[in-house]
Amino acid sequence: MRVIEQLVQHFWTRGALTREEAQYLVRHGFVREGDLPGLAGDADLERIEVSEAEPDPRFDPKARAAEELEDELTGRNSAGGRRGKKKKPAGHNVAPLATHLGSHLSSREPFPALHELGQRLTQCADWRGAARAVAAAEPDDLEAALVALLNARPRVLGELWFWFDLEPVFEWAERGDNAGPVADAIGKLLRADTPGRVGRLDQLLKVPEVQALADLLAARGAFLAALPGLFVRQFDKLGQWLVPPAAGAAGPWPALPWAFVLLYNARKGTADAPPPGYPVDPHQLAFEVLKAALVAAFAMDGAAVRSLLIHQIRERPEPVPDSGDLAKKAVFDRPLHCPYSWKV
Repeated sequence: MRVIEQLVQHFWTRGALTREEAQYLVRHGFVREGDLPGLAGDADLERIEVSEAEPDPRFDPKARAAEELEDELTGRNSAGGRRGKKKKPAGHNVAPLATHLGSHLSSREPFPALHELGQRLTQCADWRGAARAVAAAEPDDLEAALVALLNARPRVLGELWFWFDLEPVFEWAERGDNAGPVADAIGKLLRADTPGRVGRLDQLLKVPEVQALADLLAARGAFLAALPGLFVRQFDKLGQWLVPPAAGAAGPWPALPWAFVLLYNARKGTADAPPPGYPVDPHQLAFEVLKAALVAAFAMDGAAVRSLLIHQIRERPEPVPDSGDLAKKAVFDRPLHCPYSWKV
């Protein structure tokens, strides 16, 4: 399978494509319809019955105490183990998800950017309050607050990108050893426009870590919607704000500058006349960075960005599989350029 087909599949699994955009990509030979699960089916997300699982005892202190007493009496933790009760399937257990989300969110808390952004909108006690403020803000107010914050501390953009990078959560949901209704529901929640589209999540939403994720998802949507405005109305300053964040926040950072580079080429250049700037080579990117950059660029302007992609690539003959042959990795139908004032 060519790289471009893998990329389109990735866009689809990350919720970066509408059904209409996916159908366009199928019609223009980027991918087969069968490679995008659910495209040919019902447009609504299927309902996930997470609540059918055995309730997690953490939700009821009395139940938890009773289970602890039963453990002691039956010797569940002894060498012989607990007998007489079938072990609950791992896919129905919310504890692994809660642990993963707790670790994911705690790794972001040392970076104050989200709290700082919320504070420019209203008084916020913590990052969750700030996330709710960001989600509730009018687009113009959010952009004004974001610009003011970036002017004061440019590195904020990279910290916010780290806060809103949910790829580790997507990956958790896709791991085979997590398969089950909990992973299915979280995956659909990550892709949904609103939590209400994901069936019955009552049981899952009792988990504090999932409640925090829901707040973060709402803020993430508002933040991503603000990025095209930075490109259009703050283009001259954008290069000053593309500053790598420090420490652990630096990992996912390269995808955002590259997303803006893709948007720049899509909007400012054509196949015959590239935009002003120095040439950049996407083949030098790690595949994970390229995927994340294209997902972000599609969210900013899918119609423009898809014009960069090689059309009808599936109708071309397969290149010879050689380690030095870039034809299999071909994605873009033109050279890419970066503005002279930006660094990627």
